[in-house]
Amino acid sequence: MSKKPSSHRWRRFFRIAAWVLGALFLTALIFFIRMDFRTSDAAVNQYFDKRQVAVRIQHKPYKGHTVRYLETGDTSAGKLILFVHGAPGSSDNFHSYLADSTLLQGACLVSVDRLGYGYSNYGKAETSIAGQAEMVQFVMDQYGADTVYLVGHSYGGPVIAKCAVMRPDRIGGLLMLAPVNDPDSEPVFWFAHFARWRATRWLLSGANRVAGDEKLTHVGELRQMVGDWSQLQTPVVHLHGYKDWLAPKANIDFSRRHIPVHLLKMVELPDKNHFLPFTDYEMVRQAILELAVP
Repeated sequence: MSKKPSSHRWRRFFRIAAWVLGALFLTALIFFIRMDFRTSDAAVNQYFDKRQVAVRIQHKPYKGHTVRYLETGDTSAGKLILFVHGAPGSSDNFHSYLADSTLLQGACLVSVDRLGYGYSNYGKAETSIAGQAEMVQFVMDQYGADTVYLVGHSYGGPVIAKCAVMRPDRIGGLLMLAPVNDPDSEPVFWFAHFARWRATRWLLSGANRVAGDEKLTHVGELRQMVGDWSQLQTPVVHLHGYKDWLAPKANIDFSRRHIPVHLLKMVELPDKNHFLPFTDYEMVRQAILELAVP
């Protein structure tokens, strides 16, 4: 009869397993914090060429540096659908939407690299929501569309709302995907402080440094914006999952309290998380169509 492994062997096994798991976690953490979350012009062209969609990559001077955005569709169309990503991220978060034949019908589609991300002054944070919104308006103004529809994910939610408050004449509707609107429920995770500490900041990619800088100032920026929500004059669709730990469920209640009730369409999603643009493409595309194609 074979003997059972001794307690010493079990302790050795668990010790080795702990070391392996720890090494895997550390490797994954290093990989994440070094990611730059952007796609080169060459890779952008390759993506759209493969899908036989003409893409135009724009690099425009803006306040002493350069901003980049991507456009597909008819630039002379009267309808512009403009996508604004979260943190970290870049215009590539919405590549699939810009290549969508249904969305392209009678519209120009644009996805921006927000300031500090992608190829828009990469690694240099613009922590002001108003400052981010001004850059989005700059991109809007490159087009003669009669109506602009803004789609914002996560941190992009308050950015597009700020745009609508600043330029109500141009905005036909907002689609907020898992937005972080509520200053009182904004989570600041321990790893966000990596961007603050000198000993760890150098480890981060430019995108993660910018995301950390934004996270550490976001509560204050959102507090300054609390009075803006009641000034919205355009329809707002807010999609939010209950399983979202990055933008807690309290953001749903915030929107209900602060956005004029006759403008707000709230879509609550019990089984969904924060990553709606990536995990629920068909649902998001349908929401865009319902907003922009009355």
